This record gives sequence, C-alpha cells and structure tokens, in this order.
Amino acid sequence: MVKKHIAAVCLFLALTPLLATEKEPLGEYKSRRERLAARIKGNALVLRAAPEQELVKYQQERNFYYLTGFDQPGAILLLDASSDPPQEFFFLPERNSAAERWTGPKLGPGADVEKITGFARVLSTSDFDTTLKRASEGAKAVYGLKDVESDIAYLRQTKSPTEIALLEKAVQITLKAHQAAARTIAPGAMEYEVQAALEYEFTRNGAERPGYPSIVGSGLFSTILHYNVNTRRMQAGDVVVVDVGAEYSGYSADVTRTYPVSGKYSPRQREIYQIVLDAQKAAIAKVKPGARISDLHNAAMSHIRSKGYEKYFIHGTSHHIGLEVHDVGDTSRPFEPNMVITVEPGIYIPEEQLGIRIEDDVVVTTNGHRVLSDFPKEISEIESLFKR
Repeated sequence: MVKKHIAAVCLFLALTPLLATEKEPLGEYKSRRERLAARIKGNALVLRAAPEQELVKYQQERNFYYLTGFDQPGAILLLDASSDPPQEFFFLPERNSAAERWTGPKLGPGADVEKITGFARVLSTSDFDTTLKRASEGAKAVYGLKDVESDIAYLRQTKSPTEIALLEKAVQITLKAHQAAARTIAPGAMEYEVQAALEYEFTRNGAERPGYPSIVGSGLFSTILHYNVNTRRMQAGDVVVVDVGAEYSGYSADVTRTYPVSGKYSPRQREIYQIVLDAQKAAIAKVKPGARISDLHNAAMSHIRSKGYEKYFIHGTSHHIGLEVHDVGDTSRPFEPNMVITVEPGIYIPEEQLGIRIEDDVVVTTNGHRVLSDFPKEISEIESLFKR
C-alpha cells in the first residue's frame, strides 16, 4: 500500500507541469456534461480530443475542453444519456515511456488519474469499442460532435463565475500588453516591435498564447480589419490600430485601442475618433438582459450615420467571447446575465489612411453590464499615455 501511494505521488509530481494552467473546479465540467446529457436524453455521444501535431503547441478542441477540462491528445469522452441516470466514460491511451522521452509525461488510464480528471471511470482506449457497443444497444442514436454543436454552443454562451474570472484574468493581461504597446509606438518603430512588446507581456503574465493573431495596423493598414502581417514602419502622423487578446486558461480577451503614432491626434483624427468613441458608448449603454447584439449595432450605427460616415462602418458591433475569441452561439439570442461580449464600432477611410476602432469586453449583469477592460480611451487619456 505504501509503495502504491508513493508511486501515485511520483506520478502526480511528474505531471504537475501539465496541470499548471488555472482551471475551473472539476465539478463544473461534470455539471456541463450533466446539462448536455439532459439535452440529448436517450442518445449516446462520442467526442474525441484534438489530434496531436508534431512540433506544434497543442491546443485542445474547444468543445471537448469545455466538457472535460482535459488538455492532452488521444482522449475520448463517451456520454451515455440513454441510461438512467446517464453514465460517462473517459478513455486515455496507455502511457508510452519511449514516446514520453520526446513529448514529456502524459496521463494514462487508472484510479489516480480519475482523481485528477474528475471522471469516476478512466479506461484504456483499448476498451472503447466494447464500451461503446454496450452503450449503443440502448441508445436511439450515437452522436458525434456535429450533432451536438448547437447544444454545446447554447451552454457556452452563458458563463459561470469561474469562466468570468478567467476571462477577467485574460483581459487584465491584455491591458498590460496595451500599456507595453503604447510605450513602444513611435515614429520609425516597426509594427512588429509593438507586437513583440505586447506578446512578451502575454507570456510573462501567464497567457498560453495570443487568442488570435495580433493586429498592429498603421497608416493604410489601420483600415484593414484583420491585417496581422505587422511589417510596416510607423510614420509620424499615422494612427495605429492595436487589436489584441491574451488567451488565459483557454479563454480569450479581445481589446482594441487606436493610438496616435506621434503621441497626439491630428484635428481630423480627433474628429473621427470621437465619433467612434461616442458610438461605442451608445452601444455599451444598451447592454442589459433581454437586449440583443442587433440593438448594440443599431445604436452604434445610428450615431455614426448621424455624422455621415455609415459607409465607413463595415462590420458588426459585437460578438461573444469565451473559449474562442468569436465564441459560438446564436447571435440573435437575447442577452442573459453572465454572457460576455465585445463592443467595437469603427470607421475606416482608406483614402485618408485613417482607421479608428475602439473595443471593450463587457459582461452582462443582472441589472445591466460591467466593462471588464477598464483602460484609457478618451482622447486626453490616450495622449497622456504617450506623455508619460
């Protein structure tokens, strides 16, 4: 018994680096599986982890992660919602010491891993076919991911308190990155220097990666929505759109500011910036339970249209964020407390090489909303960043 305990402790210590990322309580993943089982009652579901790619940092399939919190390849989830009560099985490949010399230690099936993963049964993947056959005998159908994507998306749109805390952490890291960006922006600096400075802040503050390719677009490229080449030398008189988001524990922030490369906006830049900022404020004011993304867009567009720039506002105003920066789910669904969205109007005038976008992350509360990304955005505040 003592030897077995020592072996279990050694295994846990060996695998500690794999578990270092902050995660939600195991019971939260189980609760999600139970809610999904209720939605697919009478059927069985098989989900597989994302495959591993050699020399590429592993990223788990988002729906699989949402239901399991498990971040290694080779795993299989079997949810038997045809039994009463529903049963769940988790399968892992047997450990391979030769392969682990290259990849590092991996979790394998067994009782010790059951405690780590929160599954009552963690079996070998060699047992999967037999277990699935038994489950399928009582099920009306065996579902794969495509069959339940909409059900999982519905669950993912409303965040738990832990998910919101992780998103807040992602946002706070992103704001530190914006501070670094503002310190680096100057005439003659390269866009990629700004990218390097802000992504350094991601890494040093515990983010796994950027939630999406960092956008640092100056001059004409400030008008290109998803420009991310970031190879231009910034010029005096430019504005630069910095649209970035850290991914922390799988959850991605999405915050945009538009900075004056010279440290001070020109009169024309101030005019357009203020229109976009006022449009954003009008949209944020609409965020509350029962409102829809279309209400936010209408508010922002109404203000921009009143100033005569509607043809230069060429994208939507809002989207959900979470395990993906453009998170899944029905965008026409009325807001509910604990949904988290962006609010990001913009005006893009290519003939003037002038693009302005301002974006914040906002959580819907019981009575209204709370802005997560508390960072300077008034004209005087932005210019003060450069004075410091």
